[in-house]
Amino acid sequence: MSEFKANPGAGMSEPPAILIVDDMPANLSLVVDSLADQGFRVLVALDGVEALERARFSQPDLILLDVKMPGGIDGFETCRRLKMNEQTRDISVIFMTSLTGIEDLIEGFAAGGADYVTKPVQIDEMMARIGTHLSLRAMHKQLVAQNRQLSNEVSVRQHAEAALSRARDELEARVALRTAELARANASLRLEIEERRRAEAKLLSSEARFRTIVETSPLPFCITSMLDGTLLYMNEPFRELFGLPMHTDTILRVVDFYVNPATRSRLVQYLRTEGSFRNTEVNFKRPDGTTFWAMLTARVAAFDDAPAIYVGLNDVTARKQAEVKLRASEASLANAQRLARLGDWEWDTTDGVIHWSDEMYRILGLTPDGSRPDYRTFLAAVHRDDRALVRRAVRALLAERRPYSLDCRVRGADGVVRIVQFQAEAVPGAATQPLKVVGTIQDVTERKGIEHELLESREQLRELSAYMEAIREEERKRIAMEIHDELGQLLTALKMDVSLLKMRLTGDSDASKKADEMRELVEKTIWMVRNVASHLRPAALNFGIVSALEWLVEDFGRRKGVACQLWINGGEPVLDDAHATAVFRIVQASLTNVARHAGASRVDVTLTSSNAVLDLHVSDDGCGFDPAAASMGYSYGLLGMSERARLIGGSLRIDSSPETGTVVSIHVPLDDGPCS
Repeated sequence: MSEFKANPGAGMSEPPAILIVDDMPANLSLVVDSLADQGFRVLVALDGVEALERARFSQPDLILLDVKMPGGIDGFETCRRLKMNEQTRDISVIFMTSLTGIEDLIEGFAAGGADYVTKPVQIDEMMARIGTHLSLRAMHKQLVAQNRQLSNEVSVRQHAEAALSRARDELEARVALRTAELARANASLRLEIEERRRAEAKLLSSEARFRTIVETSPLPFCITSMLDGTLLYMNEPFRELFGLPMHTDTILRVVDFYVNPATRSRLVQYLRTEGSFRNTEVNFKRPDGTTFWAMLTARVAAFDDAPAIYVGLNDVTARKQAEVKLRASEASLANAQRLARLGDWEWDTTDGVIHWSDEMYRILGLTPDGSRPDYRTFLAAVHRDDRALVRRAVRALLAERRPYSLDCRVRGADGVVRIVQFQAEAVPGAATQPLKVVGTIQDVTERKGIEHELLESREQLRELSAYMEAIREEERKRIAMEIHDELGQLLTALKMDVSLLKMRLTGDSDASKKADEMRELVEKTIWMVRNVASHLRPAALNFGIVSALEWLVEDFGRRKGVACQLWINGGEPVLDDAHATAVFRIVQASLTNVARHAGASRVDVTLTSSNAVLDLHVSDDGCGFDPAAASMGYSYGLLGMSERARLIGGSLRIDSSPETGTVVSIHVPLDDGPCS
């Protein structure tokens, strides 16, 4: 058999596809398997109509077409229709036929077939012919691509030659036009030269007078080009103001001295339309990086027959800096008061002069134009129920000279009631000076509302937590009872049945051994069920907190291998189920923390009860920890223990430090005394 194989890496992105058209599936299996083994993608059609559709859709690289097929068209007609279609015209067709007559072969080639193989198909021959036609198709595709590329290159070259010809003709025309223009310009230039000579004499005389005036002026002065801002002239005061040397070969541009270059563009645009401006403040920078403000007066004139700007300057840096600082301070104060909702005020008790900030007007719902800033105006805005409180505070301030702070309600002209924090203090001064009182008023309505909502939300959350904890405990109790009662009974019955089964299997040693294994497995299951039920809710808790703690201490020591001892002082306290469960869970959580983190060798649980209180202590000799650091790290276990104690009206305290062990103390007030 030929060893021709499809090679996707040889110039193809995927294996060649071959469409086989044959109405006898049995005839296809050998051909399909052979082609698939050679790495080809094989497509199959059972008649001519399906072959036409699959060829248009899949675009195979080769078609193996059976001549005799049922239906309206045979293999020859199918080939003719393939060659008539633009999409399938270039696909090579190899006929598979048992007709070897010369007339049949001529008809096949006339229909467009490229080759034929006879049935039954010889695989080696078929593979050889397929390889030949696939190679021819690949070379045909490559030749078509090369022809298309060559055609494109010829077209691009023709376009380039045409464009070059047009450019050459246009350049020759422009050269001729430019030559004529130069001739006319030369004639005009000769006339201008003569006129310029006469004007230069007058200009020299005028320039001398101008230079004398400018050089003796104490004000900085310069001339700049209007077009690019080149410094054409500067006097000595100008050099000193900008820190420039007396002589330099560097071309200086005034735009380099502007802090914001766009400022010069705006001023130049204004000069183009208006011709001059006066007293305009501009921020400049020196070559050493320092900045200053100057007041500019400028006008447009000519310099060396070119438009120029004549500029006089006056240094106003000190005044500008003072204004900037003042505005910044006022803006910063206004923004701070607005963001903090804090207004300030000042009261001269002798003259009755009062100053209010804008934020104070806003808080009181007043306007600076419609309200007089005095004590009566403020008192009128205070809520009727809080006015006496404010009067007493003001009298105490004036008499005792001590600062005060209070919260009160105000109702502004807009009718909105706000809660404000009112603070004031007396300003000490000389004996001859009048007493001044300064203070602030801050709108804390939103903060008070948030505080109230936070308190309500916290109480609701605690109530929800208590409710959910009660539900969980009730569910644990129910599940534990069901596991203990129902599942335990079923397992006990199963254990009895296994024992009976063993008694009836005395004659079969293997069955009897299996029954023993089943009985042991049932006993382990019963133990596990009891253990799960005890950890959900120990049955001992139904007999009192002491019984539950005894079981918990014994279970902890047995499972963790840590010496754990229970100490009882006084009688057993009478607790309802909720209180007993909460105390039990706190002790259980404490022992869990000891096992996980303490590394202790001994734990003592001490229960002390009296007629009024119950005190319970869980102490260990472990590594200890920093309770403050644990609370900062959101220790939810400690938080849950504290919340359980709070829900039953008790309190929880943790005494610990590194390397000193830990003591968890629970204090619960009791309504009833202990029973004996």
